[in-house]
Amino acid sequence: MNLSVVRTSKTNKQHIKHLSVEALMKMVQTDNRYEDVLHLRMFMRYAESYSIYANLHRMPYVYPSVEMGQRADSQFMMKRFTGLLTLSVSTIRDKEEAEEVKRIAQILPCTYAVVLGSSGRTVKIIVKTCRPDGSLPQTEEEMEAYCQQLYPIICRLYEPLLKMAKTGDELLVMPALRKNETRMLTTGFRMTLDEHPFYQEKAIALRIPGDVKMPESHPLSQKMDSDAASETVMQTARLLIEFMEKHYAFRMNTIMGYVEYRSKDKWHYGWRPVDERVQNSMAMEARLAGLNVWDKDINRYLKSDRVHIYNPIVDYLWSLYQKWDGHDYIADVARKVPTKNPHWEEWFRTWFLAMVAQWLGKSYRYGNAMVPLLISKQGFNKSTFCKSLLPLDMQWGYNDSLVLSERKAVLQAMSQFLLINLDEFNQISAKIQDGFLKNLVQLASVKVKRPYGKHVEEFPRLASFIATTNMTDILSDPTGSRRFMGIEVTGPIDISTPINYDQLYAQAVTLLDQREPYWLNDEQTHQLMESNRQFQMLTPEEMFFYECFGIPERDEDGQYMTTAAIFSVIKKKAGSAIRNGNIRSFGRFLTNIDQLKRKRTRLGTEYLVLQKI
Repeated sequence: MNLSVVRTSKTNKQHIKHLSVEALMKMVQTDNRYEDVLHLRMFMRYAESYSIYANLHRMPYVYPSVEMGQRADSQFMMKRFTGLLTLSVSTIRDKEEAEEVKRIAQILPCTYAVVLGSSGRTVKIIVKTCRPDGSLPQTEEEMEAYCQQLYPIICRLYEPLLKMAKTGDELLVMPALRKNETRMLTTGFRMTLDEHPFYQEKAIALRIPGDVKMPESHPLSQKMDSDAASETVMQTARLLIEFMEKHYAFRMNTIMGYVEYRSKDKWHYGWRPVDERVQNSMAMEARLAGLNVWDKDINRYLKSDRVHIYNPIVDYLWSLYQKWDGHDYIADVARKVPTKNPHWEEWFRTWFLAMVAQWLGKSYRYGNAMVPLLISKQGFNKSTFCKSLLPLDMQWGYNDSLVLSERKAVLQAMSQFLLINLDEFNQISAKIQDGFLKNLVQLASVKVKRPYGKHVEEFPRLASFIATTNMTDILSDPTGSRRFMGIEVTGPIDISTPINYDQLYAQAVTLLDQREPYWLNDEQTHQLMESNRQFQMLTPEEMFFYECFGIPERDEDGQYMTTAAIFSVIKKKAGSAIRNGNIRSFGRFLTNIDQLKRKRTRLGTEYLVLQKI
């Protein structure tokens, strides 16, 4: 018995593959080579507020009920009905509950297979069925009628049994229909990951007599009764939907967190947020058109699946798949910045890929912790260059006026903006650099409470950082300098040559799809920290250290001294310019000098130095 597995390519072409249930159960025990299911489960914690998973297209869809074929015009056709019906058990809260549901589902002899759903929040149960004489429907109409009759019955069969699981009354057993799908014949699920799926090759087919009626207490039958009893209400709902879709276009902007609309007779006004004033106006226009609706009906429509999900950045990047022409556009952008740093192009390429990966949700464990820091005198077009990294249609995602002292606003900005420019970086105090900012740039997600919210929520981080300054001694924390790419700009940045944004981002999407690293390796990190030494902000005692001491190459050329002894020599020379309270930070400074040899003695850590006369 073969199942149909449908894969959709990046060009939206669908390909069918036939697998036995046994082969499918072996396949789901390991993730695909991109680890898409694992990434999806990490992403699903944001699914109620954020867009669809960017790599959903790489996850095939499994149809247990039918063996499909493909006609010459590439359209699907039903070749054979398998008699396998798929149930979806939802409101699974954790892995333990999922395993309990799987264990209980195995009790019934008609259970053919059980797997954890791709989201990790559902369990899929494949049930073997047939007619009383062992036959199965042959025509597509008979197949659909068969599924319509049996699904309510098997839901009612499994539901009381599965309530033995920890989920209790919250558990919901329904046909595994895709979103907006109405045909029972096409139930199924996305390719998933389950290390311990259940498969019973000798499952006994459930035989349902033809005169068995749908259980009246089942949600499906209740819905049918409700529909028949409230035809007037349904008619009003249909008229409202027709009115809304005739006059407006809607989309749920998942980055900004609100619904946008565009009037179809005033399309040139563009997309605008649906606020309370707009919502009330829509309700009034509907009533003037003869519809008995209120603002709550409009609100219910706007918060329904009738409004499609829209993620501006994911939609844009998705449109660029397989469109890169092979030219290195990222290097072209990097070369706009004149500098003597030989690593700039390489570092910029890595940072740019990390920025795009952040938008696509690939950095679900660690955020983009790299921050290019452009250093030059005024008038070299640094801020203009930073802003030009985003195309005109994405300028809403650029922010160069963030106040780091307003921490809640900063965290909210990281979940709503694409690129944050820390302009005039020299105005950020050493205390914020070493603490809040150091932690901020490496976050993978942010936890904030929305306006008028009742609890703190977790949102994925979108924003990457870039910075500009006119000063060279700018980095205060030697241990955190690996997060910044200090680049001294030697001349005005070229802002006159236009950027081919589609090809620029198409290149980034392609390189990420080819799994090019978007992080620095150990060698590159060491090069970065060495390069950043020239931009290190030194305290007076650290400056006097190089006046009073050298670093010997051989042990016999110098002597081992404690931090206190070295500090004492410096203080004698510097006098009142040095404060005693700085000895602890001075010790951290000595620790971060790589060439300085040290050893532990009974007096503490001693450093090999050469005292100058």
